[in-house]
Formats: sequence, C-alpha cells, structure tokens
Amino acid sequence: MSVNEVKIQPAPFDIEVRGTGHPGSRTFAIGNEDHTLGNSIRHVLMNTSKVEFAGYSVPHPSEPVVHIRVQTSKSKNEQDRERASDVLKEACETLVAQCDLVIDQLEEVLPSVKKNRMEVEDILRQIEDMPVDEEEQDDDNFDDEMMASE
Repeated sequence: MSVNEVKIQPAPFDIEVRGTGHPGSRTFAIGNEDHTLGNSIRHVLMNTSKVEFAGYSVPHPSEPVVHIRVQTSKSKNEQDRERASDVLKEACETLVAQCDLVIDQLEEVLPSVKKNRMEVEDILRQIEDMPVDEEEQDDDNFDDEMMASE
C-alpha cells in the first residue's frame, strides 16, 4: 500500500436514527453506503407528497456513511403527520421495485443486443476481409511516404 493510499474501514453500525423531536423529522445515518444510495433515496423521497424535505450528505470521503434527512409534510392534525422512518421504508421499497424493473427490462433486451452486436462484428470482419484495390493501396503508400519525408 502506498503512502497516499487509504483503506476505508467499515462503518461501526448499519443504521442509526438521529433526532429527538417530532417523529416526522429524522436523520438516518446508514453505514457502508455512499452517494449512490443517498442520492437515489433522496430522489425517491422528493417524488412523494408525504415529504416536505429530503436531503443527504456524506460527512467525509474516508467515512463509509451517508446521512439521509427526512422531514414529512405537516398535516392539519400534528398527530396525523407521517413518521419519517415509515416514509424512508416506503422509499426504499420503491427504489427496490424500480431497480427490479430495470433489471427485468435489461434481461428482456439483452439477447437482441447480443445478436445485433454479433451481426455488427460479422459485418466488420467482412469489411476487413475485402480485397484491397491496388490503386487505393498505392495511394495509401504514397500518403505514408509523404508523411515520413516531412
């Protein structure tokens, strides 16, 4: 390991819930995750009407932790306000469903993509195997000679 290389240690926890006020406002510290999960969850949270604010941060690049802040929308009766933990759980389930959908769609089109790629490779091989016209080859040699003499 070089001097500048840092080996990131695993987080000492999987998830911590931070915040002591109303249950509709919490920060969730998720261990061994980064911007990939943070931004994805934030995006899903912001697309639900139950959420007033959602944001994430990675406190430090060498710390394998992402903080996700959730504040649910206020209702007429404060007791009816959604709990941040419930909304986060729903967002995680939605994200899993979206990922499953993408995987299903990729698996559906992958055989045709492979087939198209093989067809393109066959065409390229045919082009490479085509005989070269001697006149064109002489022109290519002339160009090469001109470049070498400069």
